[in-house]
Amino acid sequence: MKLLIINPNSSEKVTNNLKGILRSPENVNLSFYTAPSNAPKEITGEKTSKESEIIVLKDIKDKNIANDYDGFMVCCYSDHPLVRSLSELSKKPVMGIMQATLLYTLSNPNVTRSFILTSTSEWESILDKAITNYFGYKEFPVNRFQKTIGLNINVTNLADKEEYGKIKKKVNHILNEQYKNDHINCVLLGCAGMAGLDSKLSTDFPEIYFIDSCKIATEFLIGLVRFNKQL
Repeated sequence: MKLLIINPNSSEKVTNNLKGILRSPENVNLSFYTAPSNAPKEITGEKTSKESEIIVLKDIKDKNIANDYDGFMVCCYSDHPLVRSLSELSKKPVMGIMQATLLYTLSNPNVTRSFILTSTSEWESILDKAITNYFGYKEFPVNRFQKTIGLNINVTNLADKEEYGKIKKKVNHILNEQYKNDHINCVLLGCAGMAGLDSKLSTDFPEIYFIDSCKIATEFLIGLVRFNKQL
């Protein structure tokens, strides 16, 4: 099985972090793609999401990349339009990392209530809207989720060792003060730049599930590809 892990921004730093975190299961080959240099360096909202989709989809078409892989993962934590357009182009499974974490909250019966921890506050309302739309609700599903919170750390710096102290302090405040009475036991790491933080945070907050969006998306994508081959 050949899977393409797509970083839809042009930051090689983010891609290199993914390469260091994601491991190929037996009989699965992971290849990594970074958007061309004219794509946004960082995806900050709907405008840059659309810009990155246009650039990446054209590059994939021009290079005929879609024919070489069994499935694709889009590593932007949002309702990124590339998930749908690449699926239409390739007719193969495409998994977005946000969608994978939301599926996880439904598939794990031990999860009581979750929230998304993301890079910056600009994403908070966008991701809350994405949750609502994903589940097909008219209002935010407060029985399953609390509102998204941004760390206000640049996406390309989230995996830096020197930033972890700030992240730990913020998570401690959220869990033990801000959302203290909200029965949170699952935190969705809402950015590809957070890849690898799950193990550190799980050590410091062992009673909480910290879900690495890229790791869980890889597992769901493998399952989809395997299942589709049986159809």
